[in-house]
Amino acid sequence: MKLALLSSAILLLVSTGLSAEPLETGDPQEGFVYAKEVCANCHAILPDQSSPVREAPTFDDIADRSGGSAKAVIQRIKAEHPMMPNIPIGPEELNDLAAYIVDLDTPAAPGHP
Repeated sequence: MKLALLSSAILLLVSTGLSAEPLETGDPQEGFVYAKEVCANCHAILPDQSSPVREAPTFDDIADRSGGSAKAVIQRIKAEHPMMPNIPIGPEELNDLAAYIVDLDTPAAPGHP
């Protein structure tokens, strides 16, 4: 029962909190700051690390699977994640986070954290 309630709450937050259209570009540096503050408890946010939560994909994996597309990263973030906690994210943060993840797939990107 608790799992069903938690899943419903996540779906509600995802559908309302992420419904805004993404901006054209984000700031990878701001995305790194957001990732460090919000995502690093579960995901490996730096290259060549393991995620603290085994089931959580590394940001490197997400970047590789997204083919360098911020739109694909955003779609992955918006997709249902039954194990992911309720973390509302606004359009600007979403774009910054996607820009950071895409930047991970760019060798020697300038300003790479």
